[in-house]
Amino acid sequence: MDVSHLLQQAVSRLEASGSDEPQANAQWLLAYTLGVSRTWVLANGAAEVPAEACGKFQQMLARKEAGEPLSHIVGTQPFCGLDIRVTPDVLTPRPETEELVELAAGAFDRRGRYEFVDMCTGSGCIAVALAHKFPNSTVLAVDKSEAALRVAQENIHAHRLQDRIQLLQSDVWENVMGTFDLIISNPPYIPTADLDGLTREVKHEPRLALDGGADGYAVTRPLCAAADGYLKPGGLLALELCKGQAWPLARGLAEIGWKADVKKDIFNIERFVLARRD
Repeated sequence: MDVSHLLQQAVSRLEASGSDEPQANAQWLLAYTLGVSRTWVLANGAAEVPAEACGKFQQMLARKEAGEPLSHIVGTQPFCGLDIRVTPDVLTPRPETEELVELAAGAFDRRGRYEFVDMCTGSGCIAVALAHKFPNSTVLAVDKSEAALRVAQENIHAHRLQDRIQLLQSDVWENVMGTFDLIISNPPYIPTADLDGLTREVKHEPRLALDGGADGYAVTRPLCAAADGYLKPGGLLALELCKGQAWPLARGLAEIGWKADVKKDIFNIERFVLARRD
């Protein structure tokens, strides 16, 4: 069967299963199967797909029909121009988190020597991206989950950053020592009651990385409450949050002496809080 007809069948199956972005997912899966780029797939619709590759593609397509995230099937996710290893033990890196990294990075000189901490590191994507952008700096990558830290370790070694990224298992600040130029985090922020309404794909991701407690602030609240004690003078706190959470958090920080700004994401959602001590 050629590429075009195989994709048509795949898209129809994914649409029938209620999959998110069926066309894009079918293209990415076929590109991964063939070991080519998505651009190649789009430009070579008449190319014949070998029988063995067809069989492999059908197996992966069945997993996608069942709601499994694309990143779990192929094992990686692009993030800030890097390939990040992803498993069911970590949250799949998303474009919004790339924006968080870019916003935070814009506050620092790329040639400077800094100490950053990535709280709730998960796959380590933020830590790896920051270490890549700031070659003279170090990053402490913190997570409560031992399983997530194993995935982060894989990514750190894959990008040869083990000399500049240190991993630490800690429930927020429990085991953290020192002060930092940047505290950055994409913490669990979805209110518990909203978890059942998530898409099938998101439900495959670890609950620990999603569940923000009754009001969505169960991790963010203690993170912010003690953050000033871990920031160097002039240091920056940068957070990604759920829709509707950014301004309440910014106002709360202002009440305890922070100067906080709220930034929108690419979907025009007020998602990010950037704060410094006033």
